[in-house]
Amino acid sequence: MRDFSADHRWLSLNTATVRKQGDLLQIIDACARHGIRAIDPWREQVAAVGLDRAARAIRDAGLDLSGYCRGGMFVSDAAHRIAVRDDNRRAVDEARALGAPCIVLVAGGLPQYSRPGSAASKDIADARAQVRDAISEMLEYAKQAKMPLAIEPLHPAYAADRACVNTTKQALDLCDIIDPQRSGMLGVALDVYHIWWDLR
Repeated sequence: MRDFSADHRWLSLNTATVRKQGDLLQIIDACARHGIRAIDPWREQVAAVGLDRAARAIRDAGLDLSGYCRGGMFVSDAAHRIAVRDDNRRAVDEARALGAPCIVLVAGGLPQYSRPGSAASKDIADARAQVRDAISEMLEYAKQAKMPLAIEPLHPAYAADRACVNTTKQALDLCDIIDPQRSGMLGVALDVYHIWWDLR
């Protein structure tokens, strides 16, 4: 097992884990001071300080990005689908401006939770179909920007409100369905917190 106590080159900080300790600029500064060389920033943290300012701070601190959180929350009622598409296109543009290697996708659960204001539904099969179709559409835009997408399965406890993609197999199957040629632009992001129980 690697000992990270004196060598932080393999570490990346997901900035959501320290959001209460400071804004993104303060987090970037702390990472640089402590020798953490990569971060995975969240969109709302970037928005709070401004995209250009965040990109400049990351660059000036000499940090790499391990990803950009998050795209997705694809599930909605019909009235909100254009807003979902446009929001995810903005995520691609932001990730490109920041120099991120990929966007982590959290699929979304049922429409009333994924996109507030959407009509309520209990149809998880329809939610999963929406995720498949929306990732397919987002991938076309992401390919133009050369921005890979990474589907993150979340623990089934989050199926209704955050992610109806819950197993590694479901995420990999989506990749096979959406990108059968394996373009290298669609993959999976795995978080042990969510998949420790998943035997497949």
